[in-house]
Amino acid sequence: MSKKLLFFIDEGGFDDFTPLFVSLGFDVDFEDSQRKAVKLAKNNTYHTLVAEFSYNPEFRDRVSNIESLLATLESHSPGVKIIILYDKINQPQLNQLKQRYRMDTTLTFPIDQQTIEKCLSV
Repeated sequence: MSKKLLFFIDEGGFDDFTPLFVSLGFDVDFEDSQRKAVKLAKNNTYHTLVAEFSYNPEFRDRVSNIESLLATLESHSPGVKIIILYDKINQPQLNQLKQRYRMDTTLTFPIDQQTIEKCLSV
């Protein structure tokens, strides 16, 4: 059975790590729509989530773009390894989110392939 990885990108602007994930033996679902990512999370069991964290002060009832996704994975893939990619400017908001949701690794931009590969192999 292959390991499933959900790769969620919101704003982007960094390397696409999909080829790396595939070379490491993951079956990758790539999504850039939060709603579609949540739907995938409801219908699949994931081994790993790699998600871009972003913050927008216009979010009314949420701290970030990935709260719904994390909540869904919590119930549908409770053993999922969670790797969050983020910009240092959003550290205070990420800290708020960490109080509510488990995260295994958080990586600040810029992120290189070697760093993300190391996180996945642990």
